[in-house]
Amino acid sequence: NRCWENKLKMNCDSAFPDYAKKITYLLLILAIAGGIVTQLIWGWRVSVAFILATGFHAAFFLFLRKKYLDWTETGRDIFFIGRRIAGFASGRFILEILLSVLVVIFTPLNILGFLAGLLSLVVATYGERIIGAIKE
Repeated sequence: NRCWENKLKMNCDSAFPDYAKKITYLLLILAIAGGIVTQLIWGWRVSVAFILATGFHAAFFLFLRKKYLDWTETGRDIFFIGRRIAGFASGRFILEILLSVLVVIFTPLNILGFLAGLLSLVVATYGERIIGAIKE
């Protein structure tokens, strides 16, 4: 992979933070739009659940971006960074399960709205790819 070559390291160092920033913005747009639509159709319990789940993903990508920038600033090896990001991404699934259980047990929020919000990451990912293809 050409990103591992030292002469291109600067180009690759900005790829993940740029992607995380785009995905965060798309997730926030989806949270607002989805929150409004779900409020109008199903009410506040679905709307708040959707916004919380979508906000979870936005916060997660902000966290990953910050960690990536901290690691690159301190000179961490690119393989270290890749393994850590993959580890956090894997851990995200456990957090999603725990949050879903907490929503069901401790809140009056609608679990289907929460699950739909968790799926917003898929929509944001495809949206980012479509926008990228259109810009090229």
